[in-house]
Amino acid sequence: MDGAKAGENAVRLTAELVGIDSINPTLVPGAAGETEIVEFLADRLGSDGFDISIVEPPGMSGRASLIAIKRFGPGPTVVLNGHVDTVGIEGMDDPFTARIEGDRMYGRGACDMKAGVAGMAVAAQMLVADPPAAGTLICTFVADEEDASVGTPAVIDALANEGIIADLAIVGEPSWLDVAVAHRGFAVMRVDIHGRATHTSRKEEGVDALEALGRLITAVGEHDEALTRTESPHPLVGHGSSVVSVARGGTAPFTVAAQAQAWVERRTLPGESGADALAELEGVLDRLREDCPGITTGARIELERPAWEVTPGSAATRFIELLRKEMGGSTLREYGAPYWMESALWEAAGVPSLVFGPAGGSLHAIDEWVDLNQVRRYPVALSGALTRLLI
Repeated sequence: MDGAKAGENAVRLTAELVGIDSINPTLVPGAAGETEIVEFLADRLGSDGFDISIVEPPGMSGRASLIAIKRFGPGPTVVLNGHVDTVGIEGMDDPFTARIEGDRMYGRGACDMKAGVAGMAVAAQMLVADPPAAGTLICTFVADEEDASVGTPAVIDALANEGIIADLAIVGEPSWLDVAVAHRGFAVMRVDIHGRATHTSRKEEGVDALEALGRLITAVGEHDEALTRTESPHPLVGHGSSVVSVARGGTAPFTVAAQAQAWVERRTLPGESGADALAELEGVLDRLREDCPGITTGARIELERPAWEVTPGSAATRFIELLRKEMGGSTLREYGAPYWMESALWEAAGVPSLVFGPAGGSLHAIDEWVDLNQVRRYPVALSGALTRLLI
């Protein structure tokens, strides 16, 4: 398959994937989920001789992820990983019809990340058409990245149960055909504030949880400013951050609030953990209780994902050099992302990872789009670098 044909195949497949509703049902209750799109990709890769299996996380029926394996011979095992779920479509007129205007394709999931999945699938088909001398290629197209990322751990566990040890994972998230080599992690923490209710006309007899909530929001903002003043930011992802993303409390007018809650999101750097973030928050809450006598508080981590960076000298750094050669001497920028991606899950499982995929703009917005020039170029560059590796 020549490069021009492969590029147009990637464009067509991106449009087909946009046309399949795969909204994440934990974000939008009752939404379609990933089963239909996974079955579509399974049929496509299965017809090219890939061994197909579909896995679901324990107790989560309908949250399908695809594992497609092609063995060429003894040698390295490489995973191409991407998510097939999308966020919701509120405000979009025709979200599942791919619309092309100039060098852009519009539609839900076009950029995040159905173009990346399409490009990886086409790159895999290119390797089947012109097989490398050695190695194993595994495509894992997974559920639920847009929420709690239950799909990739299910895939990692399934591979481990089969005794398959990967040497490299390439995550096809939007990177503008540069390479993300680090990203921040996060800890989402819930804070419960307990006061004592009373009539608002006699507020001095109560303990106002909402007043404490306001002070907490201010204190978290001050902590965020302190993080940005850190003398030694990470060279790729900068500073950590802290923000209150949800705050609520009170029950009715004329009653001093006895309860309030807040969700604090702490973006972490490589080397920081959720436990570190929770310890920082507990320090903020210690001061809050001093400022608001009678208040009691509780805090816990609701969801945590680790920060990540490429390990120097690993298979990932070697593959970046192969990509650089394949990109024809173009400047291949290595950068750090402020948001979290599933490269961290592969690294935590002992598989060196990197992020490389086509991109565009307006991710999660009503006018999401992907750059078709990048879509066309992506499978050619990816398959070329894989061929250089699997020799």
